Amino acid sequence: MAWTSFKRVSTALIVSLPVAFLGAAGASAAPITEWTYTIDSAFTAFSPAGVTGSNPNAELGAPTTLEWGTGGGGPSSLVVDSTVTSPPVLTTGGPAVLGASVTHNNNPISGTTLTSATLSTQLVLTASSDPTITRTLMSDFEIEFRETPNDGDCGFDSVSNCDDIFILLNPEVLVEEFIIDEFIYTITLDAVGLGPLSDAACAEAGQPSGCVGFTTQESQANNLQTRFSITAREIRIPEPASLALLGFGLLGMGIAVRRRRKVA
Repeated sequence: MAWTSFKRVSTALIVSLPVAFLGAAGASAAPITEWTYTIDSAFTAFSPAGVTGSNPNAELGAPTTLEWGTGGGGPSSLVVDSTVTSPPVLTTGGPAVLGASVTHNNNPISGTTLTSATLSTQLVLTASSDPTITRTLMSDFEIEFRETPNDGDCGFDSVSNCDDIFILLNPEVLVEEFIIDEFIYTITLDAVGLGPLSDAACAEAGQPSGCVGFTTQESQANNLQTRFSITAREIRIPEPASLALLGFGLLGMGIAVRRRRKVA
């Protein structure tokens, strides 16, 4: 083969193989667009020993209600409710749906007070198009609690006298990911009132600046309603056939070059 002809063939291979490779790699299945879901939440750990737990969640086998202290209005309590009140349908790329709610019945108390708790939540997703496709996500929210004194000297901006402070020690759990086929699905959790606290509130809770949490008013039933959404992004993985095509093409070019050198 003349060098000019060989160069034309080589150039054609170099141009055509990546095009074929990229074209095949771009073909993919569609993401799952709709899910049904169930939620179960409970307090799987809490301290100190004087805090009592009750009303266990059947799935997790741990209490959904914590109580502590004594006072004229009764003990303070923390209650998680994972009952889904709306149709449990979640749309990929769609609006957020309601998740579990947490209520702090913040009564003036004395005696034992909650200091920390682990709120565990199990989210089970099922593809509406294929019920055999499911994913179970288990998240543990590590919480520290600051029972503030009711003496008017709050040390931070407070609506009541004084707001109590909940700190989420591991805010990274607000985002979870999983993979099905060629897509990464991202679950994002948020709640009205949950977010970065002021430096003064963080300091009052013994946390560094930028801590994440929420505050609750004294003598109130304070509700934190969570919600979550799901998005999907494609994983660009070349198909085996495309890799084989590229490999054989490059191998052929290498053999042709060796033969030409021998002839020369």
